[in-house]
Amino acid sequence: MIRNLKSIQVFKVTSEARNVTGAAQLLNISQSSVSYHIKKLETDLGYSLFRRTKQGLELTEEGTVLASHVERGLNMIQTGLERVANQTGSVRVALLPMFSSRWLSSRLGGLMELRPDLQLSIHNHNNSFARMHNPASFADLGIQWGKGNWSGFDVHRLWSEKLAVVCSPTYLADHPIRHPKDLHQCNLLHVDDSRMWEEWLSKNDVKTDATQAQMMLEDRHFQLSSTINGLGVSLFASWLVKDELTSGVLVNPFGRNFETSFAYHLIVPKGEKQSKPVEQFCDWLLQEARAQTEVVA
Repeated sequence: MIRNLKSIQVFKVTSEARNVTGAAQLLNISQSSVSYHIKKLETDLGYSLFRRTKQGLELTEEGTVLASHVERGLNMIQTGLERVANQTGSVRVALLPMFSSRWLSSRLGGLMELRPDLQLSIHNHNNSFARMHNPASFADLGIQWGKGNWSGFDVHRLWSEKLAVVCSPTYLADHPIRHPKDLHQCNLLHVDDSRMWEEWLSKNDVKTDATQAQMMLEDRHFQLSSTINGLGVSLFASWLVKDELTSGVLVNPFGRNFETSFAYHLIVPKGEKQSKPVEQFCDWLLQEARAQTEVVA
C-alpha cells in the first residue's frame, strides 16, 4: 500500500523532468526530499522506477507503467477537487508572504463582509507559482512578482512599480553611496535571481562585474530583515519599505525611486474552467488594485 500521496506526486514530476534537480525546482522542495520520496516509493513497491543514464534519469519498465496510471489518477483527483471547490465557494490563492502581510491582509476584511460565503485557502510560495509543473493543482490563481512574461497564464499587472535602493544607516556609513557605480563596493541582496539588479545597473549605466559581492536570500521578509541588520543593499518596491524609511531603520542613499519593468501580477492558469467564486475574487482583487494604484505605485 502507498501511504504517502506526496511520493506519487514527486514521482510524476521527476518522471517528466528526468532529473532530480529539475524536479526539486518545479516542486519547490529540496533535492534530498525528491530522492527520499522516490526511494520510499521504490521500497514500498519493491521495484526500481528509474535508471541513471548520461542524459539523466530514465524510467524502468515498471516506472513507465506506473507513470501512465499516475497521470490518469492525479487528473481524476484534480477534477474531483475542482468540483468540490466549485460547490463550496472555495478559492485557492497562491500568495507571496510580504505582499500578503503588507497589502492584501488589511483588505480581506472588506471582502469577507462583501462575500461571507467565500472560503479562501491560502498557499504561500516563494515566487515559484508561475514555474510550477502543474500550477492549477496548487492554486486557482496566484500573485507573482516579475515582468509578466509567463506563458500558460492569463496575466494582469496590478500596478506599475518604482524601486527604492535601501540599506541600513550603519551600512551606508561604512559603504558611502553617492553614485550608482559605488554599488560595486557593496553586497547586493536579492531573492529569486539577480535580474532586478541587472536591470537597475544597466539603466544607470553601470557595467555588471563578475566579482560583485551578492547574497541570495530565501524570501522578501528575510531580505528585509537582512537589509535592516546591515548585510547589504536591497531593491524593494518603494511602497513596501515606506514605514522602514520613515522610521529611519532604512535609508535611501539616492533620495529618489527608479522606474522598473518588474511588478506584482495576478496570474491565472489558462485552460482551467474557473468557478464563479474564483472569478469574483479576481474581479475584487483587480478592483482593489485599481483603487490603490496612486497610493502604492
